[in-house]
Amino acid sequence: MADRNAHPYSIDVRPCWRLPGRFVCSIVEKGEPRRYGAQSYATFDEARRAAQARLRQLVFEWQLVGS
Repeated sequence: MADRNAHPYSIDVRPCWRLPGRFVCSIVEKGEPRRYGAQSYATFDEARRAAQARLRQLVFEWQLVGS
């Protein structure tokens, strides 16, 4: 059984297809991409940290509206 308190978001970090050697990230909501910018990052970890910061905001907003 799924946890009713689990938020519907996940992070997707992948290599940038336009800029080799850089990474892009997005937030996925219920399996559908929910992009929030076209910025690329020098490292995987940098992209992951940026996505995690945005994810924290989205989860906070999601909790405010009562899921």
